[in-house]
Amino acid sequence: MTMDIYNISEIEKELRATADAACRDGVDALLLSKGITIDDFIINKEKYNTDFIKTCHDGFKTSQDRIIKNVLLLQKEHEIVLEELKQARKERNKNKIDGLIKKDEHIRYVTKLFKHCADALMWQLIHGQLWISRRLHLNVGGQKKLKDINLKSVKTVADQINSNPMNFVLITDLTNNVQVGDLIGIEDGKLKIIEVKEGNKNYEILEIIHELNTNQMSFQEMVDKYNPDHKFIEHIKRTIKQQMTLQNVQEILNTDTGIDPTSQEKIKIYTPKEPVAIYTERLSTLEKQLKSRNFWAYDVIDNCLHIGIYKGEKRFVGASMLKALAEESKMHNYIIIDILSVFESLNKPIFFLPFSPDFIFDLIFCRTKMYFMLDLDRYIELYKDYGFIAEWADRKETAKTSCSMNNYGIFKLNNRGIKIKASTNKKFEVWLSGGFLTRIFFEQVYPSYMAYSAIYFQKDE
Repeated sequence: MTMDIYNISEIEKELRATADAACRDGVDALLLSKGITIDDFIINKEKYNTDFIKTCHDGFKTSQDRIIKNVLLLQKEHEIVLEELKQARKERNKNKIDGLIKKDEHIRYVTKLFKHCADALMWQLIHGQLWISRRLHLNVGGQKKLKDINLKSVKTVADQINSNPMNFVLITDLTNNVQVGDLIGIEDGKLKIIEVKEGNKNYEILEIIHELNTNQMSFQEMVDKYNPDHKFIEHIKRTIKQQMTLQNVQEILNTDTGIDPTSQEKIKIYTPKEPVAIYTERLSTLEKQLKSRNFWAYDVIDNCLHIGIYKGEKRFVGASMLKALAEESKMHNYIIIDILSVFESLNKPIFFLPFSPDFIFDLIFCRTKMYFMLDLDRYIELYKDYGFIAEWADRKETAKTSCSMNNYGIFKLNNRGIKIKASTNKKFEVWLSGGFLTRIFFEQVYPSYMAYSAIYFQKDE
């Protein structure tokens, strides 16, 4: 049965089935097949690990097939809507334009939801490691339509690899975030990134690159040989760049060191010695609190992170209520974040929030609204407890540093960034990044732990 893409009830039903296959069905199938409880599984995880991987991969494959089917359907309808919108604008038909713009926004959002299911698959394949997610995103604008990629060839390779129940590879163009390779996932127990090439031209290009790599041909010799076929040479350059990116990412994944494909900076990944402090139980308590209060729930963490959840009529004014609280409390520097902006991030997908499935889908379809408000001045005070000084830089210094770093990652509010220095090391200085803060909101890491974790940056000094 084909989903009606304008029927919210049908969309939610299909999205739930797709998300369940991605995130829940593997565990449920294992418990059912073994006749055990979740506690039995946790206690004897090693005993059931192989069966667990197989049942999870079965769910992953089902989810991937559903995502392909629905994204193709949505993208086909989107092309029709965009063409009609183009015509309506030519005719200056305002009423028609308004309706088509709403259809356009609706289709974009629903497409993003199904792709978010693919993000959830990716998050599990990388075991929830944000640093890997960041390496797989190259800040390249725009997304390819599935009909415009070599989907048939990529799907054929994926199905061949996935025929082994211990393997699962994901088609990267199904995700919102992965911009490296055609396939990524587990093959023969290892995380792999796979580029699928098809056609005689691609094979010829790969042979040329091999000759360049083995010094059998210089780059100038290659240019002389194929000049004036500039398009072919550009294709070779693009392929070389793609291969270098794949090699860089693969090196970082395997060694925790390498060249970041986005910033081109040398990086080293440090693993914390202690468990990351997260406030998931506080969120679970907020869901219970909302049931008793009926319209709103509220909590403050580390005296700087405010969390408000609203339903009913309150959901339309939740953000305004937090803003009023900020003004009443005389906060000078703060940000308010909608939980749904997680769709635009590289962080843990919304399906893994510590809420019931019904509550998560209430958030997704805006029957309930959830906001974070971070008091930045109180947040930077937390750094003092760990031997650091965090302070606001002026606009001039922020602009200069941002320019030297190609705007890579620096958090800015009103054109000012935040510098973090070590009180005992005058040479140490880092700038607070936006990605650092998103972990507080979307991965439920305590603000105090994020302040503490600055110690790991000192290891680069």
